[in-house]
Amino acid sequence: MTPIQEPQDLAQRRAAARRTALWFGAAAVAVYVLFILSGVFGAGQ
Repeated sequence: MTPIQEPQDLAQRRAAARRTALWFGAAAVAVYVLFILSGVFGAGQ
C-alpha cells in the first residue's frame, strides 16, 4: 500500500519537482538557442 503523505511533504516534493522541470526546460531552451545561433553565425563562413 502507498503510505499516507503529509500535505507539507507533498507540497515540498511538488515544489522540488517543479524546480527540476524548470531547470531542465531552461537547459533545453539554451541548447536550442545555441543551436540556432550557431547556424546563423556559422552560415557566413
